[in-house]
Amino acid sequence: MKSRRDLLKFAAMSPFFGYIPQHALAVTPFAGKFVVTVQAEGAWDVTCFCDPKENQSGELPITNWSKTNETQSVGNLRYAPFANNEAFFKKHASKMLVINGVDSQTNAHGIGETVNWSGRTAAGYPTLTALYAAITAPTLPMSYVSFGGYSRTENLVRSTQLGWSVNQIGELLRPNLSNDHSVIDDELWSIIKSLHANDSRSALKADAMIAGNRRSREAYLSSVLATDPLVEFGQMLPSRDQLAPRGTNGFLKQQAQFAVLAFKAGVSVAADLNIGSFDSHEDNDSQQEPLLSELTDGIDYLWDAAEEAGIADRLLVIVGSDFSRTPYYNAGDGKDHWPYGSYIIMEKSAKYTNRMIAGTDEIQEVAKIDPKTLKPSTFGTKILTSHVHDALRDYLGLASASTTAVFPFNNTEKFNFFG
Repeated sequence: MKSRRDLLKFAAMSPFFGYIPQHALAVTPFAGKFVVTVQAEGAWDVTCFCDPKENQSGELPITNWSKTNETQSVGNLRYAPFANNEAFFKKHASKMLVINGVDSQTNAHGIGETVNWSGRTAAGYPTLTALYAAITAPTLPMSYVSFGGYSRTENLVRSTQLGWSVNQIGELLRPNLSNDHSVIDDELWSIIKSLHANDSRSALKADAMIAGNRRSREAYLSSVLATDPLVEFGQMLPSRDQLAPRGTNGFLKQQAQFAVLAFKAGVSVAADLNIGSFDSHEDNDSQQEPLLSELTDGIDYLWDAAEEAGIADRLLVIVGSDFSRTPYYNAGDGKDHWPYGSYIIMEKSAKYTNRMIAGTDEIQEVAKIDPKTLKPSTFGTKILTSHVHDALRDYLGLASASTTAVFPFNNTEKFNFFG
């Protein structure tokens, strides 16, 4: 257990973050897991990543890398010798559960995003992260943070959609500051906030207030009361020279930096990170290689930042995409849409990690899996996204909540992913 002095020393010296004021470290209101999804938007090619396939005799080429290389392995995991996979798998295999052959039941991007991050093909269900935030920490000022991608909440919890400008975010979190100077005297600013809060409290006492107005008033009161923690979070934001480097295709490392900082500040418990442009209908390998490298570098940065912040042992990371790419190349050396994709679930020191569930065969056709043994079986069933979400709900302690009961999956099988 780190002492308060150690935490303050970390705040001052960490290369990942900016200044953290002493009063921001005084209380840690949430003691559970922090849940992060990393959405590889556009459909990744898992045959070049976590579900490697080598070319088969008598079949069209499945992967160009297998013309000169073989599938690699570390621990119980197999990976393609492609992009930065080797460094990533060797460093993080002990944290990884790879579930291959997950049937998205679609080849359409919109439905693919919906089903992979909510567990259902039709709209109307929240993301796992939104559900988790709503049940475990609904009153935190930024309980659920999204950096893009699929982020439906179904009105269970407020979603904080973060942009990319540090200055802009800082201004939003510190509305009384302009060029680091108070616009209104601090004492007067405090009085104004108190008056607004008291006005809302008085209004909420009215029995005749209609439900919609009451919810709006309650949300407003909550936001007023949450101002101080957000101001503190704003003071923690890194300066421009402390920002993580931007990637060629996005800001994944910066997203990770902000998410970890929000967790450590005690203002958030769940975040969706996003990286796009995986839709490689032409020149598949040349598009997928830099994107997969940027994806794995960003996830690696997330874990390093979490370690530095002292929260890595509370972090659960879920990596996925809309679906995957076809086994074979098209006329433009691209790959088109394929419904059978993968999830990578990461957690430190977990009993279920360093495992790979082989849900596809050698030509990337889906395999039936025994829900108990997690091995291929003629009498098994295809893994659906709802099976994965159902298991995650159980694992995170969400299954028994009344809120969860509103969004059932009604699966006939329970997969023992975390047993």
